[in-house]
Amino acid sequence: MFNEIVLKIEEHLAKGSNFAIAQVIDRIAPSSGKVGDKALILETGELIGWIGGGCVRGIVIKEALDVISSKRYRRIRISPEGGTRETATYKEYVMACQSKGTLEVMIEPVIPQPELIVVGKSNIARKLVQMASAADFRVSVMATDADAHTFPTAHVVYDRVDFSAFKNLSNTYIIVTTQGENDELSVKKAMKTSCDYVGFVASKKKAEEIKIYLAQAVISADRIAQLRSPVGLDISAKLASEVAISILAEVIDHFRKGNAAANMPIHETATVVKEEVVNEKFAEDYYINPVCNVPVSKKNPKHIVEYASEKVYFCCDGCKVSFENEPSKYIQT
Repeated sequence: MFNEIVLKIEEHLAKGSNFAIAQVIDRIAPSSGKVGDKALILETGELIGWIGGGCVRGIVIKEALDVISSKRYRRIRISPEGGTRETATYKEYVMACQSKGTLEVMIEPVIPQPELIVVGKSNIARKLVQMASAADFRVSVMATDADAHTFPTAHVVYDRVDFSAFKNLSNTYIIVTTQGENDELSVKKAMKTSCDYVGFVASKKKAEEIKIYLAQAVISADRIAQLRSPVGLDISAKLASEVAISILAEVIDHFRKGNAAANMPIHETATVVKEEVVNEKFAEDYYINPVCNVPVSKKNPKHIVEYASEKVYFCCDGCKVSFENEPSKYIQT
């Protein structure tokens, strides 16, 4: 099982997928999960590995999805006595399963470093590529007549601005730093992608001119409002290297926190669409147990009960018994 998890981790890292790793770190018998047991949880709610069955599995999936979203680790304790203690990194649950054991599980997010696409071959572009590569970003460059000699640390260099080679831009940042060389066309091409974050290196005056051009090019007002220009944190940068630092700092801040400087617009559309797709897939495969309010796999539930012409799925014997004793308490008909 451990080898399978390692292979799955490598597979999803190569894809650039976000996921979480859960590991049992403490246990009071009886419980099916043992200290050292671990599992991989994908954004779809799929769990690969073993950390325990019944309500433990559902609770871990629920918390793992939140961990992936918040990009912050969390330790959970599942015990018969439950508890109300909850912080950003710790939460207590009642062990509804009849085994009545206790488990503590550490859940950590694994968020691959994002890809940075730099459009242009200006001095700022060269400095930005150099610094982003040093920060372990996967960096691609696009510019007319650009080559690997100009950008030796870039992963890929394209000699034209063409985003068709990129099939998944969900974990990608685009920075246009053309500085007078086909600015309008480059920004327009970037804004026509599904990329959540597009920045344009320019003065405020130039930025406004670009936005007027985008409107004339029939780019929607909502999308234009999402263009980050001027781009970069305000650190009073003057030199090309300092401007590159300010841009990279904003990108890292956005990546780690999910937002950037307070005065910058935040593009939520792509994130919302992605969440809707994930939630739709999650709803197809999982059912929220009405007793303990944790997800239960519809493909592998412990019990299924018919009530009011509806299938009700349970993760453990305890939840099923509680429901059957007083079904109207949990489902309003």
